[in-house]
Amino acid sequence: MKPPPYVLSQGVLAAIGNALSQAFAIGISTSHEASKPQHEARPCVPSVRQRSKAQRRSEGHARTIVEGRWGMCEFTGKCANIIQSWKPAVIGLLDSLPYDEEVVVWGRRWIVKTSTLGERHGYGVYACEDIIVEDLASCRREGPTLFPYGGPIYKRRHWNMILTQHPEWKTFALEMDTFAGSTRRHSDRRVIDGDPIRSGNIAGFINSTVGTRPKRRANCEWVFVEGPPPAPYGQTYHEDHCLVLATRTIRSGDELFTHYEWS
Repeated sequence: MKPPPYVLSQGVLAAIGNALSQAFAIGISTSHEASKPQHEARPCVPSVRQRSKAQRRSEGHARTIVEGRWGMCEFTGKCANIIQSWKPAVIGLLDSLPYDEEVVVWGRRWIVKTSTLGERHGYGVYACEDIIVEDLASCRREGPTLFPYGGPIYKRRHWNMILTQHPEWKTFALEMDTFAGSTRRHSDRRVIDGDPIRSGNIAGFINSTVGTRPKRRANCEWVFVEGPPPAPYGQTYHEDHCLVLATRTIRSGDELFTHYEWS
């Protein structure tokens, strides 16, 4: 005997119909979305405020360590980005200055050793050859050029920021625009970092005549020069600078002295 044919109930038929209609609708929607042109995602450009915040965060984490006469100095924040790298050779100076050993700087022989003022004053610069100055040349400030006061140049406001972290750096700072010949306003003045260790600046070892006992006579001076130094150094260094000029005859073995007062 054959079983009676299976007849679907109205409820089952309705459920199947609903499922088929939903599947058909999803298929049409998917094909329609696929047919739409795909647009490239627009890059997210940070705003000026966002870039400023990111820059402040990077500056806050910046860190630079520099060697100086008093050891290693660490700078953080904005100061770490202000500190300049310096190559003494661009202006004819030595990368390092040995003590008690003759060296040649700008075509003349010199030696850096203990000052005649005593160990308390540290080192001094001595000539290893005669440097003759004519009487009239000393009056016109046209004596022989000895060497430059070398080092990286900073804006005054940047230099003040450096001193907030390491006040001892002011020892070899030379305010170049305080000399005759500079036309800079006070707010635009520049400072040369003349630390001999950092910049190879032999002029940094020249002692002052101020307060010396017995009183020493100055035999050189610092002058401001607008524009690059003389050949061949002006071919690589194009900035304003300061030079050390002889003001009277210097004999071999004489220590260099000039008149200055540090602030």
